[in-house]
Amino acid sequence: MQNIIDINNFFDFDSQEPVNRIAYTEEDAKYKLKMMKYMKDLGMTITIDDVGNICGSLPGKFAKDKNLIVGSHTDSVTNGGQFDGPVGVYMALKAIEYCKNSMNPQYGNLKAVIYSAEESTRFSKACIGSDYLSGKLTLEKLANLKDKNGISFNEAIAEYKNYIFSHLPEYGLNISDIQLVDKILEQQDIYEVIESHIEQAETLSESNFAIGGVDSIVKPLRGSIKISGPNSIVTSAKIAVELNNFTYSEAKTTGSEVYRISVPQFDSNTFSTSSSSCKEVYSENSNLLEITASGESNHSGSTPMDKRKDAVLGLSKLILKLDNLQKENPNIHFDFLGSNTQKWGPNQIQDNASLILKIDPPALLGVVRSYIEELEEENNKDVTFEVNSIEKAIVPDNSETELFVDVRQQFPATGTVTRNKLYNVFKNIQENKDFGDSSISFNITSIDTPVQTTPELLENITKICYERKYPCKIMHSWAGHDLACILNPDTSNGKKVLFFIPSEGGSHNPHETTSRQNIEIGTDVYANLALQRLTKIKDNYEKENSR
Repeated sequence: MQNIIDINNFFDFDSQEPVNRIAYTEEDAKYKLKMMKYMKDLGMTITIDDVGNICGSLPGKFAKDKNLIVGSHTDSVTNGGQFDGPVGVYMALKAIEYCKNSMNPQYGNLKAVIYSAEESTRFSKACIGSDYLSGKLTLEKLANLKDKNGISFNEAIAEYKNYIFSHLPEYGLNISDIQLVDKILEQQDIYEVIESHIEQAETLSESNFAIGGVDSIVKPLRGSIKISGPNSIVTSAKIAVELNNFTYSEAKTTGSEVYRISVPQFDSNTFSTSSSSCKEVYSENSNLLEITASGESNHSGSTPMDKRKDAVLGLSKLILKLDNLQKENPNIHFDFLGSNTQKWGPNQIQDNASLILKIDPPALLGVVRSYIEELEEENNKDVTFEVNSIEKAIVPDNSETELFVDVRQQFPATGTVTRNKLYNVFKNIQENKDFGDSSISFNITSIDTPVQTTPELLENITKICYERKYPCKIMHSWAGHDLACILNPDTSNGKKVLFFIPSEGGSHNPHETTSRQNIEIGTDVYANLALQRLTKIKDNYEKENSR
């Protein structure tokens, strides 16, 4: 029996080194090359499409119009963990190896897919590869995308493919092993889709469940918020706090958690020295401060609102406390000169946010420190603050601040309803003249509606777990996944299912930890599920051809 796919070649269970496999970078391409070598060793044919999706195919001898799709992604967020994504790819390849050794002949085609750019880190757009396969994203739309360094999508994908094709021999691959195609899959080709993933929270590990069968997958609403006016930073802080309050209000109204919202970006280009719209501000008697809020980076979807250590939210609460203090005391004045989140990602809870603050009179430093201590105590030191007196700061010459908002919606929410509710939050803030005549604009970059999985496949998972005595829980996914994107919701074809294995330490950070045992249990479920679905194809084929 073949044993090509070895878990030890995928994961270092003793390491917590950060992973920076950002989409379409050299590190991303290197890992994809490694996966393609495994596909070749399994006897699969390999294709790469126009957006970098990779597919390894193992053709069936019968029922050749039925494709069972397995796989996940391998790209990461900035300073991510080693298990987010690759666990699903490892399980998929291992399941194919199991099915190949178990079925002779094979009915239906097995296709292992590595979706490109699942994380939104580089282009602020998640699930690029799977959205392209569904038809939601076109090459024309993608051509307009640019990353934070001004590199276009077309430039990035060209560089990525060039690296792959120029380094094939190093991975035991030849150019004849890889075929370039427009799309690795068309909608009509998809019969069933399976995806597995680490749970990006700790629901399973805390309750001793081995498997989480997912019945619905969150879909995000995201957008950029620009605030103009003399009090733009204070207004921005109010928005961050009110959006946080909105999630709790909605949960109280509906009786269940419907929204999880984070604001990973809170920028006024404070530290930009190249902008002509910046000015230098100097300290007068040590009255210029840099205040840095420190929290913990984590996944903005999977982390419950009450378990977050959100630096942006913590800093926003401090800004509002100080603003209220100066409103109540005419002899006190604060200038909120600049804010900054240097390493933000659209789906990351921010672990660092900074504020440049000028105080008058300078003796207010003691008051600022006491407010910080009070805020830290109120929040059990989930977010801590460091205050430094500085001699000079480069701050924006205009009064504009930009936020990015990530809204995770779960059933029964819909994109349209969520958008309207957010507009009401912004409208109420704008109409409140406590923050001056602030102008708030909201540019939505993505809007969608949660997706349900297929009950038949979910029932398969629970039955496998029952038979093998693996504790199983039916749950929602608060993180987005390619499975929710690959099938166009306007079409009726294709069944789909997603399941989780336990993980600890959160996600989207190097501390995410998944045990070898958890992965092996998940792989056992995955392999048996894939084999059952192929057997179902076989039974249907034989039934149809016996008439």
